[in-house]
Amino acid sequence: MNKITNKEDKQQPKAAKKNFFFRYIRPILDGSIISRENTVRNFPFIFYIILLLILFISNTFRAQDTQRRINHTTEEVQTLRIKSIYMKSQLMESTRPTKMAKMVEKLGLQESTVPPQRIIVKE
Repeated sequence: MNKITNKEDKQQPKAAKKNFFFRYIRPILDGSIISRENTVRNFPFIFYIILLLILFISNTFRAQDTQRRINHTTEEVQTLRIKSIYMKSQLMESTRPTKMAKMVEKLGLQESTVPPQRIIVKE
C-alpha cells in the first residue's frame, strides 16, 4: 500500500505544475487574459500602475545622475582647494621681507637702515 501512495504522491506535483502552467502562464502567452471581463474593468488601474512604474524608474535615473554630478563637483572642489592652498603658500613665500629684499636688490634698491621719522606739518 505504501508503494501505491508513493506513486500517487509523485503524480500530484506534476499535475500541479501542469495546472499552474495552464491556469496562469498560458493565458498570458496566448493573450486571452486581456479579453477577460475583470481585466477590461481594471484597465485604468493597470495604466495607473504602469505610470507609477515609469515615474519610479525616471526618478531613480534622475537621482543617480544627480549623485554623479555631486561626486564630480566634490572632486572639483577638492582640486581647487588644493590649488588655492598651494597658491597661498607661494604668495607667502614670495612676500617675505628677505625674499623681497633679494628681488629689489636687482633693481639697485637697498633696505633702509635708518628708522622712519614722523613728519609734522604745522599750518
